[in-house]
Amino acid sequence: MHDDSIAAPGLAHRAMAPELDLIADLMGGTATMRRAGQRWLPREANESWTAWRARLHRSVLFNGMSRTVQALAGRPLARPVALVDANAALTSLAASVDGAGMGVGAFASMVLRALLTDGIAHILVDRPRHGGPPYFVLVPGAQLMGARRDADGLTDIRIREGHARALGRFGEEAVEAVRFISRRDWSLWHAGRRGWHVTEQGQHDFGKVPLVTLNVAPTGFMRARPPLIDLAWLNLAHWQSASDQRHILHVARVPVLFGRALQVADGEIEIGPNRLILADDPAADLRFVEHSGAAIAAGRQDLIDLEDRMAVLGLDMLRHRPGETTATGRAIDAAQTHAALNGIVQTLEDGLGRAIRLAAGLMGYDAKAAGRIVISRQFPVRDDQAAEADLLLRARLAGEITSEAFLNEIARRGILGGGGSAPSGSQAAPDTSPPNKSKASSSKGSDQ
Repeated sequence: MHDDSIAAPGLAHRAMAPELDLIADLMGGTATMRRAGQRWLPREANESWTAWRARLHRSVLFNGMSRTVQALAGRPLARPVALVDANAALTSLAASVDGAGMGVGAFASMVLRALLTDGIAHILVDRPRHGGPPYFVLVPGAQLMGARRDADGLTDIRIREGHARALGRFGEEAVEAVRFISRRDWSLWHAGRRGWHVTEQGQHDFGKVPLVTLNVAPTGFMRARPPLIDLAWLNLAHWQSASDQRHILHVARVPVLFGRALQVADGEIEIGPNRLILADDPAADLRFVEHSGAAIAAGRQDLIDLEDRMAVLGLDMLRHRPGETTATGRAIDAAQTHAALNGIVQTLEDGLGRAIRLAAGLMGYDAKAAGRIVISRQFPVRDDQAAEADLLLRARLAGEITSEAFLNEIARRGILGGGGSAPSGSQAAPDTSPPNKSKASSSKGSDQ
C-alpha cells in the first residue's frame, strides 16, 4: 500500500503507538484520561450514554505511572551531570545544550523521563540557520513518525511537531507540523485544508542526518518496549476499577424507598419528620433499601492491591541481579551492571556522549575534544535492601501493615525518596477510590 502523505506513520511508529498512547494518556493525568473516553473506560452493555458520561466524569486517576517516573528519574540525577575533559567550546555548549540556557543536567532529566516512558528517545543535533554553535532537540519516541536507512545509515527521518500560530493581535492556535530531514536537505510541512504543504525548506552541509538514538529495550529498527509498560497496564486497571468503585459508592449512598400494599394514589405520599403514612392492609410495608456494602469493600481492596503491585514494579527497576565472572576470573559488581534503572542511565550517558561528539564534529573538533559525560551510579538497591523490600511487600499484601507504613519503611531504607515520591504513593481513603510529549525545533540537517 502506497501512502504519499508526509505524516504517514512508519512501521515502527505503528507498532509502538498503542502502548505509547496509553502511557502518554496516563502521564497526562485525569483530564487526559477523561478526554480519551471509551478508549480506556469502555461503556458497559446496556449502559446509557448519560450514565456512562456521568461515571466518566466522576472517575479520578490515581497516577502511579507518573509518580513512578518522577521517583525513578530523580535518583540517578540527584547529583549534577558532568562533562569532563572537554574542550572549552564544548563545555560552553554543555551549559546551554538547547541554545536557550538549558544545561546538560536538565536536558538529561528530560531524556531520562522519555526513556522511562517510551523506551526510546532521540537527540537531534541542529544549528541555527544563520550560524552559531549547535544545539540539541529532544525527540521522544512517539514524535518520530518515520525513519529509513541504507547500508550507510539513516537516509531520512520525519518528526511530528506542534507549532503555535498567531491569530489576530493576541490569539494563538495550535498547528500540526512534520519536519523532514535527509542527508542533504530539510523541509517543514504544515497541515492545511487541502492536505499537507511545504512552508519552509533548505539545504544543509552535515552530510548525514544528525540524529542520535537512545534505545533501552530494542525490538527492531527504531522500535522499543517501554520499560514501565506492565505498570502502565496495572494503572489502567486501577483507573477502570476506581471508576466502578466511585459508581457503586454513588449508588450505595442513595437508599431506595420501597413500598408495598400502600393504598394511596400516586403523588400523595410525603416523606419527612412531620408526616404520617397510614395503611389498612396488614401486609403493607414502607422502608429504605440499602446496599450491604460487601462489593464496596471488595472494590476498595482491589484498588489497594493494584497500588501495591504498582509500587513493587517501580521498586524492581532499582533492584540488581547477581553478577557473573569475567573471562579474567574477576567478579563484577552486579549492583551497578545489572540494575534495570542503571542500564537505562548507561544508555542515557552513552547517548549524550554521542550527541556531544557529533556536535564537536560539526564545530570542527575531534572526538577527544568532546570529553565524556558522567552520571552518578550510586542508586541500585543492595541485596539486603531488596530482601527487606520483598518482606515488607509480602506483609503489605497479607494485610499485616498499611500502605502508608509500607511506603514509609521503603523510604526510610533509602530505596525510594521520601516526601511523597514513592511510586504508588498509595493511601486509599475510606470506602472510596484513591485520588489522585517534547517539541522538536527547527532543523536542517543521523548518526544512530
